[in-house]
Amino acid sequence: MRSTLLLTDLPMKTLAPLLSAILAVCLLAPATASAAKRKTSKSATTEKREVKVEEVGVLRNEDVRVVQKNLFTKKGHHEVGFLISTTPLDTYVVGLHGGLDITFNFAERVGLELLVQGGYGFANGHYQDVSALGEALGGTLTGLASDTSRDLLGGGLNVVWSPIYGKFAWGSRKVVRFDVYGTLGGHGFLAQRLDPPTEDIADSLTGHGGPSIGVGVKFHLNQSAALKIDVRDNLSIEERAFTGDITVRSVFQLGVGIAFYPTRAAK
Repeated sequence: MRSTLLLTDLPMKTLAPLLSAILAVCLLAPATASAAKRKTSKSATTEKREVKVEEVGVLRNEDVRVVQKNLFTKKGHHEVGFLISTTPLDTYVVGLHGGLDITFNFAERVGLELLVQGGYGFANGHYQDVSALGEALGGTLTGLASDTSRDLLGGGLNVVWSPIYGKFAWGSRKVVRFDVYGTLGGHGFLAQRLDPPTEDIADSLTGHGGPSIGVGVKFHLNQSAALKIDVRDNLSIEERAFTGDITVRSVFQLGVGIAFYPTRAAK
């Protein structure tokens, strides 16, 4: 006959240590598993953070243009460009000029620009109205008409400062990189009066020049070319034909062109 052993059949001295051992195992088992889980999670988080710091690193102040230095280096790679410009805000003359633009980049931010321009200009409707009014008044406005001229040949020498380089996404595929720059220097032009005081060709030619300041942007198309858009204010110091007075005229010039980097290798 089979017999079954029950806990109640055990003596009290044997039962008490056995129950204590079973209770201890039940209390410690969940705590041990939970501690092991927290330790694993903490270790994984710490390891991930360390890898991320090593990959990204800390960007120093002198490396803020690191993208341009790697992809669009300008130092030592001089620019040769072509520029088409006009003077949309001129009161009396509508002109169009073509130019050759050479920029020597001595540093990433600083360069020296040599600009040579040539073109022609025509009297606009406002000038024709003023001239007709001057004739009706017996030549009262002849002096104003005589001082109006069209630029034939000239250019400028400017320091180019490029403090801003950036990029933006065009849609989801194209990244456009741009370079904002400013110019400061001087300009000079040989001009022709629209209404000279005499028939002598020497009296029809005049000249003007002065300081020039401008701002522009270059959109890098690839490693060897960039689209260039700029606007300049040429402050022209001029002498009146009849009165001999010295005046300063502000001439805004808007230009669009292409800049090439013939020595910059594609990457």
